[in-house]
Amino acid sequence: MSDVQARWLLVVDTCGSEGAVAAVELRATEHRVRAVRVLPGRETSSRLMPALREVLEEASVELHALSAIAVVHGPGSFTGVRIGVAAAKALAEATGLPLIAVSRLQMLAARGGKGTVHALLDAGRGDVYVGTYRDGACVSEAMAHAADLEALFHDGAMVVVAETALATRFPQAQSVEPLVIEDASAIAAAKLEVGAFSDVALLDANYLRVPDAELALRAAQAAAGNDVR
Repeated sequence: MSDVQARWLLVVDTCGSEGAVAAVELRATEHRVRAVRVLPGRETSSRLMPALREVLEEASVELHALSAIAVVHGPGSFTGVRIGVAAAKALAEATGLPLIAVSRLQMLAARGGKGTVHALLDAGRGDVYVGTYRDGACVSEAMAHAADLEALFHDGAMVVVAETALATRFPQAQSVEPLVIEDASAIAAAKLEVGAFSDVALLDANYLRVPDAELALRAAQAAAGNDVR
């Protein structure tokens, strides 16, 4: 592959309990993570920009030589997602490089292979991020209450989880290893191949909040329960 010109991606993921950044080399149909830095959750904000410089230096690639910048835009913690998206957008605007958005739910669904896959991520407080993908294409992404997800296990599709809390709650799901920067890199590389870029101005963090109507219903139910007691 030495005669094939390399392309490069800078990948940013700050959505999980710890983040990571990576410099990814693409040659023909292959991609390889050439440098990576893990960002402890509490240090993400202060370590992100130095880590980006470090992976570029380690991979011996200049910022202007990149083909695109990729960012995992959620769903995830409010602060973490916002930090990564803001940094990626700022770099894309400053350099004029195209921006690629990657969903954590798509990353998890890819672990389930072909066909229809339901990917579940813990959203806390009894809520779950739910992404349904068919052959890698998004069918839907939404927030749901864990108690309302039993129907997912009866439509014949694979259900994939990567967190201990959800694996315990849904033992019938396929439990996989936690998501890593390589998962994001694979999807970003595929999107680069087909030119699936996002509008830098319009891209926003994906928090998948619970709909207001659902929150109001839960509040009403809780109030009714308190009245009975």
